[in-house]
Amino acid sequence: MELTDTEFEQYQTDGYLVVEDALSPAAVDRVKTRLREYTHGDREHETFESQLEPRVERGELEVEEEGDAVRKFEGLGMVEADDVFAEVANNETIVSVASQLLGPNLKLLRSAAMFKPPEIGSEKGYHQDAAYYPIHPMDHVTVWVALDEATTENGCMNVVPGGHKDGILGHEAVEYDTDIVIAEKDYDEDDAIPIPMESGSALFTHCLVPHYTAPNTTDQWRRALIMAYMRSRSRFSKPDEELPPWVDSVHIQGEEFPGCV
Repeated sequence: MELTDTEFEQYQTDGYLVVEDALSPAAVDRVKTRLREYTHGDREHETFESQLEPRVERGELEVEEEGDAVRKFEGLGMVEADDVFAEVANNETIVSVASQLLGPNLKLLRSAAMFKPPEIGSEKGYHQDAAYYPIHPMDHVTVWVALDEATTENGCMNVVPGGHKDGILGHEAVEYDTDIVIAEKDYDEDDAIPIPMESGSALFTHCLVPHYTAPNTTDQWRRALIMAYMRSRSRFSKPDEELPPWVDSVHIQGEEFPGCV
């Protein structure tokens, strides 16, 4: 897929871009089936982490099956050990757009699945993806792929257009050590715009764009798959022994460079 000048300008100006039909319906079905196998079937997920909804984790809310309360999967092991997720990470449309935004030499920084279960899917407060990763330059691209229709009622993405120009902001931990939100009250809900999306569409966001998702108040799932890409010339800004355990990389395309990620 070739970005138009208007699309490229929008990403540079607003920090985000939606690409419709990035995944085919068949590919979306494969991903949802595989996720269900992990949450409700016999497939083990030893290569990545699983996290439950906070109210269920605290015992404040009961569900029939634990799989009904999974909040997210996280880890590059999703791509390294599972061909269904690897297919998305190497999807021609997604990689093409990422390379036009970042250049031809790409590595995968993150893979995750966000579930938002019906009626119990919790909000995720304002944050910047760059705050999780000690990487320079701070320009990696997060690709948020809708697996179900994402609406304002079930927790679609909300972004602050142009907010990536404000640089990195202070964050603080909330429910989990790996669940951080912007510490200063720089933004309120009126500063963001909702991005409703059809299943299979992909939202490309600059890693410094502040964004949040509301709770899922519907009886439908709102699932999404996340793949984040960075330049192969990027550098980790901390020594290896000080890197958080979730910071690593997987080669996607192009050259690799000594001393870089």
